[in-house]
Amino acid sequence: MAGNSNQWNNNTAFLLAATGSAVGLGNIWGFPYKAGENGGGLFVLLYIFFVITLGFPVFMAEVFIGKKGKSNPVSSVENLAKASNSSKGWSIIGYGGILASLIIAGYYAVIAGFVINYGFISAGGVDVGAAEAIYTSEKANFWEMTMWFSIFLFGSGFVVANGIDKGIDKAMRVLLPMLFVLVFAMVGYGAYAGDFSKGLEYLFSWKAEDGITAGMIQGAIGQAFFSLSIGMGTLMAFGAYMPNDQKVSKASGVVVTADTGVAILAGLAIFPLAFGIYGAQWSPDAGGDTLVFVTLTEAFARLGDLGQFVGPLFFFLLAVAAFSSMISILEPSVAFVTEKLTRNPTKNTRKIATLIIMAICFALSLISVAGHNVWADKSLGTLENPFEMMKYFADDFLLLLVGAGMSIFVGWRLQNVVNSDDMGITNKGFMNLWVFVLKFISPIFLLGIWVLGNLDRIFEISFF
Repeated sequence: MAGNSNQWNNNTAFLLAATGSAVGLGNIWGFPYKAGENGGGLFVLLYIFFVITLGFPVFMAEVFIGKKGKSNPVSSVENLAKASNSSKGWSIIGYGGILASLIIAGYYAVIAGFVINYGFISAGGVDVGAAEAIYTSEKANFWEMTMWFSIFLFGSGFVVANGIDKGIDKAMRVLLPMLFVLVFAMVGYGAYAGDFSKGLEYLFSWKAEDGITAGMIQGAIGQAFFSLSIGMGTLMAFGAYMPNDQKVSKASGVVVTADTGVAILAGLAIFPLAFGIYGAQWSPDAGGDTLVFVTLTEAFARLGDLGQFVGPLFFFLLAVAAFSSMISILEPSVAFVTEKLTRNPTKNTRKIATLIIMAICFALSLISVAGHNVWADKSLGTLENPFEMMKYFADDFLLLLVGAGMSIFVGWRLQNVVNSDDMGITNKGFMNLWVFVLKFISPIFLLGIWVLGNLDRIFEISFF
């Protein structure tokens, strides 16, 4: 298959690409810090619940749109709208996904740049008690942060520019097995060197006094959608390259299970290690988004010489996860621009499209960097800076809207297009249940919690 081919080599290629997209910083960085911010057990239970009840059905809907539409996210929706005699205006779903993916790429590259930088910092050795000062110093340096995210961003762009077979497929065949080996290695080390029972208790215990808010529910759904790459256009783009004989439900089940498993494993690697080193009195909610860069860096420092080996290994794991996701996040917008440049894409056309997307992402990343330093005091409601605003707008705002839109589109407008053969659902009851969830459950719940969550997070108006 040539670099500009429009189909994966085989069924495994889609599974590797979709899993690589889903398994990334959202699991290993985002999930533990959000769990820490929201008290552990209750948030984790909500996250798992929403992965099963909302994430999995909407995941299948997005993959189906791509597989049946056979094009970039916008054109796939337009093709299916035409096939179902629906308005071309439904293409706003595809545009929303592309916008979300661009914003995510903008802040994601900055976090990944931090990860690369910290791999070198931890390898050089960190003095006990110095982790917080190092983090403060590193995020205050606009130009150094720009250098690190640029390395990561353009490295990811290089892979995407080489197309589906020569770029993304080949990269995933190396990165994904490496990622799973490293995750299991870190869990094993956390169990050996940390307080595994305390970490397990924190992640899965739900105390009666734990409060629940609309913001927490929105955060749990947003984390589920972000972690699974729902609403970014990635699944539509990758679904468009699926072989005709690959079943949507089975492929989706494999990816969702792998992604959720890695998120839980990341928690089982990070929290036991931190509890073991800091003691049972340590509070994960104090770490927030600094859990990885301050708390764990300090933990590695306290391990002495061993920390100079474990620390870089951990950040290498994060870098691999970030890279596998980033090349997938970039694909929807690159595919869209490639098609706009020419109806018969060539190798050079795809490279030009990639350069255009890189320029947009670079500008967005600069805003994200500024949110850590020169614009750090620019806030909106509970969102402390432009970096947090970008993250919230993409993860908890756009992804929920796009997810609701896809649910309504597939559930209500594609009745005559959806079929059990493409979906791989032979049981009529399960097929009807999936359509029912898309028609009623997911759009009502997603839009309802979207409104309540925005009132809570932006306007600080809480109803429960």
